[in-house]
Amino acid sequence: MRKLPALVIPFLAVVLAGGVNVALATPPTGQFTATDHGRSQQSAAATITIPAADNASSNFTIAPGGDTGWRTSPGDSVIAVFKGVVAVEQAQDCAGQDVAAGKAVVIPAGKFRLRNTGSQPAELSGVFFNLPVGSPDPLVGGTAEAAPACGAFSATSVPGGVSATDVARGVTGTYGVQGQSTGAGGTDPSATVVHTLEAGKDLFVVTYTFEPGAATGWLVHTDEMAILTQGKIAIWEGRDGGCKKVEEYTAGQAWAHKPHRHMGTIEGNETAVLRIIGFNLKHGEPLPVLGSSMDHIDFSQAPPAECPRLR
Repeated sequence: MRKLPALVIPFLAVVLAGGVNVALATPPTGQFTATDHGRSQQSAAATITIPAADNASSNFTIAPGGDTGWRTSPGDSVIAVFKGVVAVEQAQDCAGQDVAAGKAVVIPAGKFRLRNTGSQPAELSGVFFNLPVGSPDPLVGGTAEAAPACGAFSATSVPGGVSATDVARGVTGTYGVQGQSTGAGGTDPSATVVHTLEAGKDLFVVTYTFEPGAATGWLVHTDEMAILTQGKIAIWEGRDGGCKKVEEYTAGQAWAHKPHRHMGTIEGNETAVLRIIGFNLKHGEPLPVLGSSMDHIDFSQAPPAECPRLR
């Protein structure tokens, strides 16, 4: 994991100099820091279903010989390995696979287990959807369960050697502005969002810390999941002939968005801390400025005609 330095946004204009429609673009304003947690390639085509429920994103370390024990997840999970090799075992079809560093897999709802069979610590990020509100944190909270009746797997499982950091949890739901239509790329954010992950493309995990008064500028991002752990953020769109604040989020809330043009502004006087899991990035190494964010976000967007002055 690496933390990118605080950025005074006028510097970003230099980065955008080779982009499209730069003269019309509205780059971010204000100040923020970004902690780029890691990036992995999506191993296979898959879908992840994100209903209105609790969601969690955490970074994990599994010591050599460490074992999560068998766990049942009520929703889909995404495991992205950044260091080492993690054995993923699933009760469904008694399937197992080794996921090496730089790879990510989707685990459908059901019973599964993660193990480190190597001699070095394994580092990974996990994203878990459709959790019961207030339930224990995945992989490290609660108790492990009995092993499934799968002859290919060991019947014994002793959980241990697993630690979690950078835990972010948030509940998806309807967080539109009263009196206005809500929207997430043209859909109601209280409805289920399905992201289709393309094999060979990348996902990344980042935490942004925005200072009061910051704004993202008008942008389009790839499929994403977002969890706000501190502060307040508003989402603006050009809609119905006007410039509308269509969504508002406070700490403990989350959302899943499809690609669409919008802008985020930090509301109030509190620093905002935002976890983003971005999917379907082009495969490759992150760029030196803003890391994987530059692949996840298109900053070259012109403001909608309805929002000529909103920056």
